[in-house]
Order: sequence, then C-alpha cells, then structure tokens
Amino acid sequence: MRRTICGAGLGLLLVLFCAVLVLTGGVAAAKTADAGVRAEDFAAQGITLGETATEERLTAAFGKLLYDDDVTRWGVPLTRYTFKKDVRVFVVRKTHRVAEIVLEKDAAVGRDGVRYGATSYYLQRVYGKAERVNLDGDACFIYTNPDNRYERLICMVDHDDGSLTGLRLTSLPLTEDEADDWAMSGMLAADDDGADGETLANIMAGQAQIDTSALPAGEPPKLGGLTK
Repeated sequence: MRRTICGAGLGLLLVLFCAVLVLTGGVAAAKTADAGVRAEDFAAQGITLGETATEERLTAAFGKLLYDDDVTRWGVPLTRYTFKKDVRVFVVRKTHRVAEIVLEKDAAVGRDGVRYGATSYYLQRVYGKAERVNLDGDACFIYTNPDNRYERLICMVDHDDGSLTGLRLTSLPLTEDEADDWAMSGMLAADDDGADGETLANIMAGQAQIDTSALPAGEPPKLGGLTK
C-alpha cells in the first residue's frame, strides 16, 4: 500500500515538474517573442538622438563636464563632450543636434535591467536576436531603430565571455561604404526637417567645414583658378 502511495506521489511530482518546465518555457518563449528595440532605447538620461542640446542641457543630464573637443567623423564636424562616469556625447557642430551617445562600464544602463556585465543571452532577450559582429575592433550586437533606419543601438560586448561592456547610440555611418551610401542618398545629417541643415553629402564634400570667421567682411574672397 505504501509503495502504491509513494509511486503515486512520485508520479504527481513528475507531472508537476513537467508542468513547471512547460510554463517557464512558455514564458521565456513569450519574452523572446516580445524582444525588440523601442524608441526609448535611442535615448539616455532624457537625451534623444537627433534633438538639439546645449552644453547646459547635456550637463544637467550627465553631470560634470570634464572637457570638450572638436572631432570629425566621416567628414561630419562634431563636438565631443566627455563627462564623468565614462559618458561621451557627440553633437553636430553646426546645428547642435545629438549624433551619438557612448555609455561605457557602469554608465552602460539600458531598460529592463540591461547594464554593464549583462550576458549576451539577456541582451538578445531584451533587444531581440542579432548576429555578433566586429566593429572597429569591438565585438557588438547592432540593432536598428524600426522608426528611423539611420539610428542604431550598438551593444559592445567582451570578446571572451560576451558580457556587456558599453552601449553606443548613434545616427552616424558605421563604415566607409555606409557613409558613401548615405551621402549618395542625401540623408540629412544635421536637420531632419530640412530647414537649414546640411545634407551629409554636402558636409562630406567640405561645404560645412570651411571656416571663414577670420576673413574680412565685405566681398567674398576669390578662390584660385582660371580667369578670363
């Protein structure tokens, strides 16, 4: 009689165990199905890619500014702001629009518990499946904003264990070929509304890089060339 009861008890436990596996597997599958990037993934501390941001606004969001300097990426003139806690923000020099935000180490915090050290499995559980690629020497998972194909979320991961080392939100080209394609398409790098911004093609051609502040006022200078 005891053996019969024990056997029934073990059978019940086995059924319950299988049910738990099925349920947890279903929940995990549902979460994987729901995985994907959202609009909020292309902003950090309230600063969104493409918005116009002053130094004061950036400081209010990211804290003390350590220094700023001028850089050029794919021919686009940028100001790079470096903050404490491994944060860098790149702003288009002419229009002050945010072009890239880099969050490294402890500053790398995303939604749903994504943070420095998160596993590759967890990153894909939140943002969706992606192929691991090499970009400028970094191992990465790259996600495109479904609402704006020029914006990407780049999860930089450790080459060995695949854990998260940094987040990079960018609206800049990632490769030379991509920069060429964007230039040919006339993608607006400075002003999305086209009001008075430069297209990437114009910027890369040098039309936004000529500094005339030191030239005398009045008639524009004559450039070298043939004269009649």
